Amino acid sequence: MSAITEDRHEPGVPRTANAIAAALAPGRKGVFLEELLAAQAGDDQFAVMERWHLRATADSTRSDADRTEVAALRAGNRSGVRDLDQVLAALVHNR
Repeated sequence: MSAITEDRHEPGVPRTANAIAAALAPGRKGVFLEELLAAQAGDDQFAVMERWHLRATADSTRSDADRTEVAALRAGNRSGVRDLDQVLAALVHNR
């Protein structure tokens, strides 16, 4: 096995239900798990995991410095900037 093959891995949050749940902010974890359990096995569950994977990645990489910026975005204190929830919703609907 070459070094390139051994080093290949997806950076960030693995695309598994446990990893996504662990990476989500505490207030989102329950919603994710409810959606995942309500989805039918197969493509429906995969779609739920795909949708939440980006949110989990964002939650897992947020730093304390980002929290002030996020609070401003959620409060609408930054004109012309959409919050992350709006951007993610637009991405899902454009698939």
